[in-house]
Amino acid sequence: MNGFSRSAGHESADRRLVSPIDETNAPRAEPIVSIVVPTCNRLHRLQRCIDKIRQNVSTPGEIIVIDGASTDGTRAWLETQPDLHVILESRREGAVRAFNKGFRTARGRYVFWLNDDAFPLHGSVEAAITMIEKPDMADVGMIAFYHNWHSDRNVLDRVEHDGESYELCHVRGYPYANFGLIRRSLLEKIGFADQRYHFFGFDPDLSLKVQLDEGLRVIGCRRALVHHDEFLDDRKRGDLPAGRHDNDKLFAKWNLPPRNGYPDPVPIYRRMLVERGWL
Repeated sequence: MNGFSRSAGHESADRRLVSPIDETNAPRAEPIVSIVVPTCNRLHRLQRCIDKIRQNVSTPGEIIVIDGASTDGTRAWLETQPDLHVILESRREGAVRAFNKGFRTARGRYVFWLNDDAFPLHGSVEAAITMIEKPDMADVGMIAFYHNWHSDRNVLDRVEHDGESYELCHVRGYPYANFGLIRRSLLEKIGFADQRYHFFGFDPDLSLKVQLDEGLRVIGCRRALVHHDEFLDDRKRGDLPAGRHDNDKLFAKWNLPPRNGYPDPVPIYRRMLVERGWL
C-alpha cells in the first residue's frame, strides 16, 4: 500500500478536479511529501509516472498534477483518478508556471518535483527524506536526486544501479537538482520558481538560490534515484528555442564563471562527502 490518499482542491483561476471527500469537509492530515508533476499531451508517460509513484513511494503524501490544456485524453483519464490533486490550465503556460501552481498548492512538509517522463525508483523518496532529516543536515537546504543524464557533461557524481548509470549534475561548479526535495517552508521563503524562465532553468536557479542567497547546501542522496527518459517529442522540440533563452537568463542572472573558469568541483564534492561520512 502506498502513502497517497484522496486529495483536495483549492480555489484558483485554474480549474481543479475535486474528489468526493472534499464535499464532506472531512479533516485531512498534512502530508509528509507533495510530488508535483506538470504534463501536456503525454498521457501514456504520465500514466506510467503516476503508477510508478504509487508503487514506489510509501511515505504519506499527495500527488499534484498540472495539466497544460492537453487534448490527447489526459483530462478524461485524470477525471478517473480520485487520489490525484489536479490543476487544469485553460491554456499551456509553460513548465515553470505549472510547477509554481503545484508548489503553491502543496501542503506537504517537503516538496519533490518530477517530470511526466520520469519516476522515482523504489525507496528513493524515503531515502531523500531520511537524509535531510538527519541531525547533521542543518546546513542542507535541498536534496538532489541522481537521474539518467545521458551525457558526461557537467557530471558532479555518478552511481550505478541495476546496470544503469545515474548522475548528479553541477552548474559551473555548483551542485544542482534536476529533481529535488526541499522543505516547503524554504521553498516559500525563496519565492518558489522564478517565472522569468519559461520551460527550463528554474531547477538550477532554485539550487543557486538555496546556496548563494540562503547559504545552505545542495547535496545529492546516492540512494535517491530517478529514471528519466528525456523524451524528445514534437512538443519538446518546439520548446527548445525558449529553453535556450531560459539558459541565457540563468547565466545573466547569476553572473556564473565561464566554462573551465572554475576549479574542478568533483574532488571537492567527493571530499566533502567523505568528511561527512556520506560516501
